[in-house]
Amino acid sequence: MYTSLLVGLAVTVGAPVTKEKDPPKEAAIVGEWEGTKAVAGGKEMPVPEGGIRFEFTADGKLIIHEGKKDQPDTGTYKVDTKKDPAELDMIPPVNQKVAAPPSIPGIFKVDGDTLTLCFSKGPEATTKRPTKFESTDGSDTILITMKRVKK
Repeated sequence: MYTSLLVGLAVTVGAPVTKEKDPPKEAAIVGEWEGTKAVAGGKEMPVPEGGIRFEFTADGKLIIHEGKKDQPDTGTYKVDTKKDPAELDMIPPVNQKVAAPPSIPGIFKVDGDTLTLCFSKGPEATTKRPTKFESTDGSDTILITMKRVKK
């Protein structure tokens, strides 16, 4: 009896551990995120009154709820996780009343329940993609930190 128990234990202990595959990086950004901090040109920006939330859907839609606005802003997004750091292009809707750039290139990383986004601002916002997660004093970058909204 003890022999079969020992053999069973040895087989169990010696069996390879199967690790669950991590979800693809593309899926990591999907969900709803609440803005906690923003730095633009090295200066900390206040979170809008009423907060700010980004929702990235699995089918490529981006919904931005800002402050006390009645209607969210919508657009689309694309990611390229083969790049390091992973790239994100946010595409505003074409029917906006204000002239919008064709896309806003940036980078992103997801670490647990924290999403970090970095984009250029100003005249280079549509052509210059940041390469580091930083917004130094006087720079044309915006660094945004968000937390995943628990449902």
